[in-house]
Amino acid sequence: MKKPIFVIAISLAFVFALALPRRDASAQRSSSKSSASGKLTRAKDISLRVLEERGGKQGIAYKSDLKAKRVFTDDLDKTHTRFEQTHKGVSVFGGEAIVHLNPDDSVFAVTDDLVESVQVDTEPYRTPDEAVRTAISDLGCEDCLTAPPATDLQILRHEGNDYLTYRVQLRREDGTEHTSMPVYFVDAHSGNVVWEYNNLQTASGVSLYSGTVTINTYFKSPSYYMEDISRKIGTFDNRNTTSSTYRFTDADNVWDSSSQKAGVDAHYGAAKVYDYFYNTHGRRGIDGAGGPAYYTSADGVTGLISSKVHYGSGYNNAFWNGSYMTYGDGNGSTFSPLVTLDICGHEMQHGITERTANLTYANESGALNESWSDVFGAMVERYAKGQTSNTWKIGEQCYTPGVAGDALRYMDNPHSASNSGYTADDDPDHYAERYTGTGDSGGVHINSGIANKAFYLLAVGGTHHRGGSMTGIGADAAAKIWYRALTSYMTSSTNFKGARTATLNAAAALYGSGSTNYNAVASAWNLCGVL
Repeated sequence: MKKPIFVIAISLAFVFALALPRRDASAQRSSSKSSASGKLTRAKDISLRVLEERGGKQGIAYKSDLKAKRVFTDDLDKTHTRFEQTHKGVSVFGGEAIVHLNPDDSVFAVTDDLVESVQVDTEPYRTPDEAVRTAISDLGCEDCLTAPPATDLQILRHEGNDYLTYRVQLRREDGTEHTSMPVYFVDAHSGNVVWEYNNLQTASGVSLYSGTVTINTYFKSPSYYMEDISRKIGTFDNRNTTSSTYRFTDADNVWDSSSQKAGVDAHYGAAKVYDYFYNTHGRRGIDGAGGPAYYTSADGVTGLISSKVHYGSGYNNAFWNGSYMTYGDGNGSTFSPLVTLDICGHEMQHGITERTANLTYANESGALNESWSDVFGAMVERYAKGQTSNTWKIGEQCYTPGVAGDALRYMDNPHSASNSGYTADDDPDHYAERYTGTGDSGGVHINSGIANKAFYLLAVGGTHHRGGSMTGIGADAAAKIWYRALTSYMTSSTNFKGARTATLNAAAALYGSGSTNYNAVASAWNLCGVL
């Protein structure tokens, strides 16, 4: 007889604190807020001046073309101002810059992905509706769409030319292998498709996988709900449909039915993801503020970071769609239910990436997006289970359930992955081996092996098959560098070279330029051919 999954419901605790007299406390808070606000305003002004004085980028009217989108001070008291680029009032796709200031307002570093010398007529000749029709025609179906199209104007530099385009974002979540979130850039002058990519960020890949676990639930008579009010996370059941979502309920708070087990894994995984990022990096939830909430709890008040399981029938994937996580059950041969700890971490990390650097899910930036999800999926599994050889395997518990010991991807040796014929030896672990074709949105899953290997070498150390070796600095230090690089030093268009710079900047901020950890970051990228 299988052991039941025992679950404890949430209890409330009260914390008492000694308060200052109301007038003094109010004055203190007001002064503190004013000081913080002044620091951020000053940082924004200094940062714009820094960009303007640096020069080197032609054709940018800095004061009118750059819009400060976010200014924040981190735990090291460094202030980061992120600018987005426009041209004659139209957003430039991927055009961003971040100025990083030391506590004394001197410049620590500049991340510059601005697009210089933009030359394009910003008056559209086509309408948004025409662009939508073009995108739908290219997709090949309209009745398959599960949400209304969204459009906005974007200037796109593609293969050396500038285009005024409508960015058309489509959504097809129908539970088939064609489930996707296509993004089309349609020329606002000629009406032709300039470029497109798929923005569905995937794992591609009792509790079922973690044994008997404890999860938090919510009780509202007469039922328990798979909702963790303290962490603001909730897990829901699609019952093998693509459009109907239900609450998980149980009468006795022992979740052990066959349909509940995948839910328990996803719920437990979401809790471990939340705990890892909060306890290790000080981040609350996917967006850093305890959200984003999609469904509201059965309590009628609490918004929940939401996960859906039992999506579709035999669906061999899991994905983040910009609002919530979705997990398929697999077809039983390629995958069993895709709710392992590392896949839960992988999908929720896609959300964190979207809310920070927002790495475009195509080409090199997309490969970095995938790699960062693999890295933090592995770190969540390590946080929950401790470090083993399986830490560096992705999806090993659910991939090909009839084959023991294999995995979807291998961070320690990417070449161990199944060869799908994209490169001579999938997956590449060196920049010289990278895939440069258009498949897989420009190799987002394939080329992730390059950055995965760099992180593994940084964390664990070892040799590279193309020559050279290094000593690792430990996974904790490596993860702190990778997290800070993503949240403070990377932009939507960061490529492999930019990732090297970003992680070096993060290492310098944390440990000092020229420190052992800084030099180890450089060595890891060197061994992987990112110079």
